[in-house]
Amino acid sequence: MHHRSRIVAAGLFLAAGGALAVVGFFADALTLDLAHAAAVGFLGLVILALGVLMLRRGLAERPRQERPAAAAPQPLPYYTRNCPFCGRRLGLKEEKCPVCRRKMPSGITCSAGDADAAAAAAAFAAAREAALAEGSTSYVWRAVRDDATCERCANNDGHIFHWEQEPIGGHAGARARCRCRPEPVFKEGETGAPSASAPQPID
Repeated sequence: MHHRSRIVAAGLFLAAGGALAVVGFFADALTLDLAHAAAVGFLGLVILALGVLMLRRGLAERPRQERPAAAAPQPLPYYTRNCPFCGRRLGLKEEKCPVCRRKMPSGITCSAGDADAAAAAAAFAAAREAALAEGSTSYVWRAVRDDATCERCANNDGHIFHWEQEPIGGHAGARARCRCRPEPVFKEGETGAPSASAPQPID
């Protein structure tokens, strides 16, 4: 029986049981003898009990709306980047470093890591494939926290990102000079590195 039909039937049972119970309690007004009044009252109580049980079951069978999962905390936006040549902190819109006078390359916010963008991208891709193969769908951003850490990496540090969804500014360690690394998440609250045979991301 559908939960709605069960609830409707429970309402009918409760109404009928209540009516019979009232008849039993007010037998004197309806010229019923004691035996008939007791029988009617008892029958009303039984029907009331059945109605209550049916109502509880119908309510329990209703589909429950799942609460939306708590969203992962979002990293703070960033407004600066490091000059990859001299390390000076600059605004995102500055196209030339006022200290070393060199033009800022696009897509770089860090200053202290490896300048080989292809190697960084390949290392991240290898780490992602290894983690996906072991059932991971996301990773924790791990940054190197020192004076050379850019604002973007510092803000992303400790936050969870999906392997297949690139965050603003790129994945951890996937761009030139980024020393961050992705730490795979395999289960709720459980992180760890891929197996020893899997390629490891560069720092």
